[in-house]
Amino acid sequence: MAPAPSSELEHLYALAAARIVRFGAQWEIPDAAVRETFARSVASWGGLARGESAEYYLESLRAEDLALAIACRVGVAAAWETFVEKYRPILYASARAICREEIAARELADSMWAELYGVDAKGVQRRSLLDYFHGRSSMATWLRAILAQRHVDSIRGARRFEPLDDQDAGVSSGPIEPAEPGHLRMMQLFATALVAAIAALKSKDRIRLAYYYREELTLREIARAIGEHESTVSRNLERTRRELRKSVERELRRTHRMSTEQVQFCFEHAASDAPFRLGDEVAAQKKEGTSF
Repeated sequence: MAPAPSSELEHLYALAAARIVRFGAQWEIPDAAVRETFARSVASWGGLARGESAEYYLESLRAEDLALAIACRVGVAAAWETFVEKYRPILYASARAICREEIAARELADSMWAELYGVDAKGVQRRSLLDYFHGRSSMATWLRAILAQRHVDSIRGARRFEPLDDQDAGVSSGPIEPAEPGHLRMMQLFATALVAAIAALKSKDRIRLAYYYREELTLREIARAIGEHESTVSRNLERTRRELRKSVERELRRTHRMSTEQVQFCFEHAASDAPFRLGDEVAAQKKEGTSF
């Protein structure tokens, strides 16, 4: 398929850049850095070549996280302070959950910090790991995924001639003990099913979800933005959540043959990383001001 016209890319860039710059205003992000990051993000997405709408890309863009990543990459000290304060606890907690040993967890997390800063184990300058963050998922989710992959790589490196035990690569992020075998694989399947379910939604349903969970607008603000009554917005959000859960469960059971316990496991462990909570109890929850 032919590449998207430059005018379409420029329009998409203008919309995305406006959001990124708004979140990064305090750090005065250079336009060149925004444009370079945007180009990589859109190339990684590849949706325009598949005929997908720019609206779909913008709905999924984590502009606030992307703005922070850009500011860190260009060397804004205040941005790094924000990054460390916000994500250092998450990184170390995730490392402990993966390794289950404090010393090993420290080593794993510290190696990640070096890569984020753009130095290798010997202190030699290299490309920052943040160059590979495209804003297509939350920063927390992205960091956890890389951390888990680094752990798997280290196990493979130590056991080059031995089969890799799935449980060694599993991440225990909750009270379940021992860790569910094949945890990472199950969560990958869950993520794929969730993305497909969201993509199948009508455009207006996706917009409501994005406004409510990503932009953290109130029901009243959403009602004004899309021309619906506040109660209608609430009912439609509840309906969409139910539809998503049913669609994801159906895919996990029919295609991937997951048991009831495995499906529940996926939903419980996705609660801290999903763009919106999908538990049955969420329909009755009021907005808490958090997102994943």
